[in-house]
Amino acid sequence: MHIFTGWRRDLPRIYADLDVVALSSLNEGTPVSLIEAMAAARPVVATRVGGVADVVLDKKSGYLVQSKDAEGLARGILDLLRAPEKARRMGLIGRAAVHPKYASDTLLANVERLYLELLTGTIRLPKS
Repeated sequence: MHIFTGWRRDLPRIYADLDVVALSSLNEGTPVSLIEAMAAARPVVATRVGGVADVVLDKKSGYLVQSKDAEGLARGILDLLRAPEKARRMGLIGRAAVHPKYASDTLLANVERLYLELLTGTIRLPKS
């Protein structure tokens, strides 16, 4: 089921009501919805596209399947629904994985550091 609700202020409540979060994207940049789900300790099942594999720890915080693999998505979702304790463990692992990297204080510190480096001319550009 897809739920398109537009902007919501009550995402913590919504994520708390979910057993599993699935993402079936054909392409994806940074999967914010998966980061939010994992921060809410929800296991995820997602296609291995774009930045998804940088966020989801396959078979630890959820399952990654190939793009367009509807059966793989279904298997992952069903596995988690049939094994609530496994789903709970994966959700906790996901929360522990995303918190250090995506917590608001970490993101704010990264932005502050970037602006400071830009203003002082000390930014380190990647070597090509």
